[in-house]
Amino acid sequence: MADEIIEELWKIKDSIACEYGYNLDLLVAYLRTKAHSANQKIIQLHCLNESAEKNITKANDEKK
Repeated sequence: MADEIIEELWKIKDSIACEYGYNLDLLVAYLRTKAHSANQKIIQLHCLNESAEKNITKANDEKK
């Protein structure tokens, strides 16, 4: 089942990339516009990393 989902995602990705001539700048601009126009919640991964690092540091400090 998971393989079918991955295959479908790759097909979608490839068709969108093809529409934009595999131009990374155009593709990123399209995806950003689409994400903002759909009122999607955008998760900043670097913020998650910083938060996780703070939690690990805090847990390590509490162990001492």
